[in-house]
Amino acid sequence: MSQNDYYNDASISKAIAKPDGMAKATGEILYVADLKPEDLPPDMLTGRFYRSPHPRGKITRFSLPETPEGYFIVTAADIPEGGKNEIPMAAARDLPCFAEGEVRYIGQIAAVVAGPDPAVVEKLLGGIEMEVDPLPVCVNMDDSLAFKGGAIHMEDNVFCRVDLDRGDVDTAFSSAASVIKGTYETGFQEQFYMEGQGLITWRDEDRICIRGSMQCPYYVSHSLTHVLGLSHEDVRVIVDTVGGAFGGKEDYPEIIGAPLAVASWVSGRPIRMIMDRVEDLAFTSKRHPSRCTYKTALDSRGRILALDVTVDIDGGAYETYTKIVLMRAVFHSLGVYNFPAFRVRGRGIATNTVPSGAFRGFGAPQSLFGIEMHMEELARRAGVEVLEYKKPLLLKKGDSTVTGGTFREDIILDKLVAEAEKMSGYSEKRARFASTSFNGPKKGIGMSFILHGAGFTGDGEQKIIKGEVALEKDARGRVEILCAAVDLGQGSLTTLRKVVAKVLDLNPYDIVFNNPDTDRVPDSGPTVASRTMMVVGYLVQKAAEDLKALWKDGEAQRVERKYEMPPGMSWDQETLTGDSYSTYGWGVNVCEVEVDPVTWETKVSGAWAVFDVGRAIDEKIVAGQIEGGMNQALGYGFMEKLEVDERGRFRQITMSDYMVPTSLDLPRTGSATVDNPYLYGPFGAKGMGEMVHDAGHAAYAAAVEQAIGRPCPVIPLVPEILMDIMEEAR
Repeated sequence: MSQNDYYNDASISKAIAKPDGMAKATGEILYVADLKPEDLPPDMLTGRFYRSPHPRGKITRFSLPETPEGYFIVTAADIPEGGKNEIPMAAARDLPCFAEGEVRYIGQIAAVVAGPDPAVVEKLLGGIEMEVDPLPVCVNMDDSLAFKGGAIHMEDNVFCRVDLDRGDVDTAFSSAASVIKGTYETGFQEQFYMEGQGLITWRDEDRICIRGSMQCPYYVSHSLTHVLGLSHEDVRVIVDTVGGAFGGKEDYPEIIGAPLAVASWVSGRPIRMIMDRVEDLAFTSKRHPSRCTYKTALDSRGRILALDVTVDIDGGAYETYTKIVLMRAVFHSLGVYNFPAFRVRGRGIATNTVPSGAFRGFGAPQSLFGIEMHMEELARRAGVEVLEYKKPLLLKKGDSTVTGGTFREDIILDKLVAEAEKMSGYSEKRARFASTSFNGPKKGIGMSFILHGAGFTGDGEQKIIKGEVALEKDARGRVEILCAAVDLGQGSLTTLRKVVAKVLDLNPYDIVFNNPDTDRVPDSGPTVASRTMMVVGYLVQKAAEDLKALWKDGEAQRVERKYEMPPGMSWDQETLTGDSYSTYGWGVNVCEVEVDPVTWETKVSGAWAVFDVGRAIDEKIVAGQIEGGMNQALGYGFMEKLEVDERGRFRQITMSDYMVPTSLDLPRTGSATVDNPYLYGPFGAKGMGEMVHDAGHAAYAAAVEQAIGRPCPVIPLVPEILMDIMEEAR
């Protein structure tokens, strides 16, 4: 088959049973916390972290208790010669492996305590004393920008900046007949994966080994090589079955894996660290809080002349992933709309809270909330129904991207809207709810639009990730997929098998595909950025085509494929101009609500989502992703409140404090996809794992706005926030 034949073959979308589904449903599959003694290295120790009890200050005393024989306390002083006390994250290296000299947030790791008896380990933890010369604490971006206690980072508390410009914005504003301004805020969000963080480290002569629950085995490998001063060949990373991640196991295994590895290296003993839910909620990375301010210049006829936008995100105490989250937030801050001129200024800001990190959507949910709610305000001021206001501004094929690239593929937002209308009855309900005076609960319905750049930004796939995969066939004709992609519950163990089986005309259940072990699999890149199916899946498809062409019965064979940027793409990382993404996914969300005018509690009475995912490799898996992503986004919008106290600690650190939606809180999501195959994706597939979370919260907030008749510029819209909004309106 030619690429066009694969591109036009929709039969692959038919769902099959997940190869790992029954074992997960019955509990047969073991997670890292379930591993039996026979599966583990002998003489295993229990590991715990000593975490700073202070939010900010210079360390003046760090006292360690005497340790009994067989117990160990490991600090920065124990990093071996040639190693470095820094975690080498994708965009920054400012986070120390162990706190040394200063602390910036409560919970910062300063030591590892390990030993055979967990009770003794706990007692030793209690015997560690840290004293600091305290400094005032910045718990939010306002504190930070006011330089409370002086700068946390550099001289201005700004980790990073990302700027975009098109056209003469100043002239547009100076000639404007009117200017409309709005500020839109989002809070922290916890990934709330079902399985918590867990890792095991051990020393194998002059090698260090680690296994556990993680998204990105080669990220963890890089972290350990850097901190211990080893070569990549001297580090082995094994991924166990992962019970959910949503970005929370992208960065955090790097952060905790390195100090554990130092402890195993120094002690020579295997160490097991399983975090309980309170520690996990209290100290792991969360979604960046954001504040987006939009100013729009309008002419005398109400037409948009230009936008002036500020995107601020709270990076926490260390930069870690903030720069790349900010880039995506800025690149998505104008949504699906084509504006004649704009200026966007993005900042990642330092505070004394847990470092913010990766979470599904990676900056896009924050800025898409901003632009979608601003469009609601513009339409309201214009006296035009919001969907009709948006339609003339929607992007089309051939338009320029915000970074000066080109949308090369068909943009089928009109088809997505039509399907969403058919499922939800949006326009009829919008008009009816607007003209009805409700005696009981107030009703509203909202619609939001989504675009999501698939894969790494710019030329990151080609110049940084350089992904590669391999297929191996044994003499009996059994084929194995070798890549670093991790099934986090999203189904890649199923979908990648389907791609290979389709090309080679094999039974997908006969394809071997195991969890990654860096001693065996090449680095196909991290399981992030909506790239697994589109990027890794395409490499797997091309490798399968190569194997098919070279196939020899009775012989063992191996084929390899490396990533190549699609033709015609260009990117300048210095100026942030060109094709920021190789392609985009598109979507429409609709949400219907009822708001109690006495308690201000909200009921979601309907939720619908339609997406262009290129082509679904498995329609049931895609439907599950859509429903799960929409529910996660709705939780972000109306329930998941995560606050910090005056010392920068999260107030909600138990499963009873941090509320997430259950099946009783949300309706079943109506979902659909519209095929729009992408030439450089397997069988036409594009990335879709993140965009299903990108704007359900905006549709929810728009629905609440209609119900209560007031702007809702902040999420989560918990009852007390709605009450405040109504009080301010009086």
